[in-house]
Amino acid sequence: MRRAFLLVLLAASTATAQPIPLDSLARAAAEADGLPSLVVGIVAGGQRHVAAVGTVDGAAPDAHTVYEIGSVSKVLTSLALADAVTNGELELTTPVATLLPDTLDVAAFASGPYRLVDLATHTSGLPRLPVDLAMVRGFDLADPYALYGPDRLMAFLERAEIETAPGETYGYSNLGAGLLGYALARHDGTTYAEAVRRRVLAPLGLDETTLGDARLAPAHGADGAPVPHWTWTDATAGAGGWRSTVSDLLTLAEAALTPSASALPASLALSLEPQVAARDDVAVGLAWHLSPLDLQTMAWHNGMVGGSAAFVGVVPEAGVAVVALTNRQASVDGLGVEILRRLIAREE
Repeated sequence: MRRAFLLVLLAASTATAQPIPLDSLARAAAEADGLPSLVVGIVAGGQRHVAAVGTVDGAAPDAHTVYEIGSVSKVLTSLALADAVTNGELELTTPVATLLPDTLDVAAFASGPYRLVDLATHTSGLPRLPVDLAMVRGFDLADPYALYGPDRLMAFLERAEIETAPGETYGYSNLGAGLLGYALARHDGTTYAEAVRRRVLAPLGLDETTLGDARLAPAHGADGAPVPHWTWTDATAGAGGWRSTVSDLLTLAEAALTPSASALPASLALSLEPQVAARDDVAVGLAWHLSPLDLQTMAWHNGMVGGSAAFVGVVPEAGVAVVALTNRQASVDGLGVEILRRLIAREE
């Protein structure tokens, strides 16, 4: 009986053991980059594993610690677009101008030809940032988007000139992603936050993801010094305003691994379809970037704001995914890719 009991214990520990040395990888990354805290989660073999290092407000972080996720927010924005498209409310080719205020002078709208899909794939021709971002009275570089609201965005668009023809050339644009979020909110007749909550967060059960106040991990700049969290408006939040946890982002990753088993099968599948080429080896879906990784395809997005960084990557063919969140302005992309490589090799 003793031997049988030990075998049961061994089987249980084997079933839940980390498939790679996640704890040591997370610890080494945090020490190398001086990260105040780091939480890393993976999906492998249908199971989740999480490693957390450092401290947040004097306590150990975990899968439910809330971090700013920066441009990973674009995935949520584009999923809301995909939901509207798969529900037959909009088309990817819908002109953006048709969703903007009637008071906008469309005749003088030099950037008018671009479509919703152009915003979601960074091919609108709009610049990375509005050139008048720092011209707002009271502008603070430590919180750059705080005062850039819809009125400022509309005023900029009326005189903006696109840099390349819409739909032809990849050019990463936070401005375009913010505009996409604002246009979707206009279509829904509500706020951007409510539009994404109804279309994406509620169906997928992302209960820890918010634009509002949360007990966030304190932010730290590139030099390690404390910095304020960024403030967002309906004109900019679609580009980078969401806060989330490793737990919620693993839920999103699991849905992306198997869209057919999720609450948003058509929307997730559409978001992962290649739409344009960013360069020879990288395509873009709706926000997701699609890159080759060890003879497979990695769908990924990273994020960085003034005091936090994030990475989400999924490899559907191997059934593996990774999420990494930290509260310092220091990239965790390399860690995320290294973990995915190890997981892929293990699955082969």
